[in-house]
Amino acid sequence: MKNLIVKFVLLIFFAVTAIHFMPDRSPIALFWIIKNKVEKKDVSNWVIAKKGEVIYSGDLVRTDDQSFALIKFNDASTLRVGPKAEVEVYGEKIPASAHVNSGVVSFDIKKREKDHFEFTTPTSVASIRGTEGVLRVGIGGEDFLSIIKGLVVFTNNLSKKSVEVRDGQTAESKRDGSIFVRPSTSDDLKQYESLRNQIEIKEHRLEFEFKDKEGKPHKLIIEYEE
Repeated sequence: MKNLIVKFVLLIFFAVTAIHFMPDRSPIALFWIIKNKVEKKDVSNWVIAKKGEVIYSGDLVRTDDQSFALIKFNDASTLRVGPKAEVEVYGEKIPASAHVNSGVVSFDIKKREKDHFEFTTPTSVASIRGTEGVLRVGIGGEDFLSIIKGLVVFTNNLSKKSVEVRDGQTAESKRDGSIFVRPSTSDDLKQYESLRNQIEIKEHRLEFEFKDKEGKPHKLIIEYEE
């Protein structure tokens, strides 16, 4: 019995939709999961975001006090946006990037051979390739970057100093130009776990058995996430 595994590939969707839009408004992500009130702003107005809605380069995303959003990029990388956050998503297809103005975001960025995903904040820049972690932008402009898996080069915009942040480490970058790395604490990791628990990706599997014209049995397996 042969198994035919069919997976819904995001890249196909983006390849089709990109045909209908100008290059400066490239579709680069989707709202995969939305909890409570999440808003999106394009070139003009803030509107209520909906599950499955396309995010274009330059769009802003913001959440309320009890709101969460899971953004999935066209390479299957994911960004979980916590409450009271504001994030701008931009880029030309792959690689995409995100500017975090405020709040907490966790991320699972797929590994790329040449390009890297870039997070920016008012204080710092993080160059990421194949990494899981969480980034928090504090009220005073200080950044906290905790890495669960992978390696990140983290740079302070003022001093231009850079540090490498690895598994189990947290970097702090401040507006006075200072930046340093320390072991992650339980409080650092709570931010990551909280977002994963609030925005859980459920995997589904559908199986169909059928026979071809020669009477041979086959099985069709469809795997998808929501």
